Amino acid sequence: MEELILGKARELFFSYGLKRISMDDLARRAGVSKKTIYQVVADKQELVSKVVRQLVQGHDECLAHCRRSAKNAVHEAVLQARQPFASLAAINCSFFYDLGKFFPEAWQLVQQHRNDQLEPHIIANLSRGIAEGLYRDSLDVALTAAIRLQQLQSVVLPGPFANQPFLLERLTGFYLHGITNNRGSELIETYLKEENLIKAKR
Repeated sequence: MEELILGKARELFFSYGLKRISMDDLARRAGVSKKTIYQVVADKQELVSKVVRQLVQGHDECLAHCRRSAKNAVHEAVLQARQPFASLAAINCSFFYDLGKFFPEAWQLVQQHRNDQLEPHIIANLSRGIAEGLYRDSLDVALTAAIRLQQLQSVVLPGPFANQPFLLERLTGFYLHGITNNRGSELIETYLKEENLIKAKR
């Protein structure tokens, strides 16, 4: 029952944001009573926190999978844009806006994930690319990671870049062209096209 309720909550929250969906809406769409929901969570704050924990856990697992399966650092960055980052960009930006404004406990989970998981993944990718001779060895790794984080944030929060189709892929190409050397830049379009073909076959 908990998975049913959390699954429906994810679907509604990610599509419409948090403030627009009431517990009555969730009960109706899940086909259960509000009493049943309150047997799973104490209130909406706890419900949102559980949804966010699942979101960041799944995102971290996907990042780790990208690292393991990538042929090199450029390929890993493309995989990240196609999988974990794209999944975040597909969420209605109202979700993240509402989260930051009205659900501080759950928002803290996102910030913690950003600092403890996402930023280290980006730094590890940059270090990998330098070691593989694909990224410029003069890179300021900390500054470049901060720029990439800001880039990703611009895609998921309300603003001119929010919820634009294919924007994340274009931003990733822009990012990679800025950090790769000649050898690495030759791989960017290859991997972008390769992932497009894989996606088209699914």
